Amino acid sequence: MSTTKYESMKIPILKISEYPTWRVKMLMYLEAMDPDNLDRIRDGPYIPTKFVERTDTVPEHYVVKAKSEWTPEEKAHVLREPKIKNILHNGLDAVMSNRVIACKSSKEIWDTLETQCQGSASVKKNRRALLIQEYEQFDARPEESLTDLYDRFLTLLNSLSLVDKVYETEDSNTKFLRALPEEWDTQTSIIRHQYDLNIVSLDEIYGMLRTHDLEVQQRKNKKSSKAKSIALNVEAKSKGKAMEVSRRKARVAESDPDDSSSDTDGNPDANTGDESSDSDMEEMVAMIVRNFRRMKFRKNRRQGNFQKKTFKADKDKYIKKDNKGSKFDKSKNLILR
Repeated sequence: MSTTKYESMKIPILKISEYPTWRVKMLMYLEAMDPDNLDRIRDGPYIPTKFVERTDTVPEHYVVKAKSEWTPEEKAHVLREPKIKNILHNGLDAVMSNRVIACKSSKEIWDTLETQCQGSASVKKNRRALLIQEYEQFDARPEESLTDLYDRFLTLLNSLSLVDKVYETEDSNTKFLRALPEEWDTQTSIIRHQYDLNIVSLDEIYGMLRTHDLEVQQRKNKKSSKAKSIALNVEAKSKGKAMEVSRRKARVAESDPDDSSSDTDGNPDANTGDESSDSDMEEMVAMIVRNFRRMKFRKNRRQGNFQKKTFKADKDKYIKKDNKGSKFDKSKNLILR
């Protein structure tokens, strides 16, 4: 396989907190460059050897070839080792690269990274036990979506595989279905009865559940849009009625300006913007009424004073006439001629 095709591929960079993910990506990258690269980090560097036949004094055995004895194929295998070391170092930051810079082979670098990021064999064993316990107690969290639950379960399975713990397909499928909330009971029951959990994959189960979830969501959106449309129609009708009332009021105001203020005061649907003008009109009318009453009171007062003066003058006149010999009727207050 030609390696020039993958030379432009970006080397994954290690983050200690994300080592399990980086480990998988790096293995995939090395395998894409050349499948034999995985043998180098698992078994160590390739060393060309040759077979030596048995003699009377020495049994048959293998010895390391001299560099001058290497075949072109053996030389290509030997040159693969520095390439793998270069890839691994380019995938590390300065701190991690400094920790493995003294390693002589790619296998030694890989093993050192395993110990640095995942701990020793005892630490790895404890991590394995914790992951198994997490798997046994796996359940959906409150308000967790189907996709989030699936991603979390898949991450757990991948972490278990890194510590050499792999569950059977039926077991992992059953664990995932049982972890779903109660609203999924109908769908999980259908899947258990219609499909063989030994054969169907976890991705297929998720796909079926996801399809059902999308259908339910579409029905909810359809009902919501229908209710919103009804609400908009009601609102439009209400606005139409309000505009019709406004037009009627405008026509009444144009035909009878004197009654416009009273119509506005008597209309409960009048706009709040006209309340200030109505208040001013009421104050003006009240002031006119007060002025009118004040003027009427003054006029009546003047007329009363005039009548009193006239009555007094006439009385003096009648009294004088009575002194001249006229008869005066006191009961009627009249002068009898």
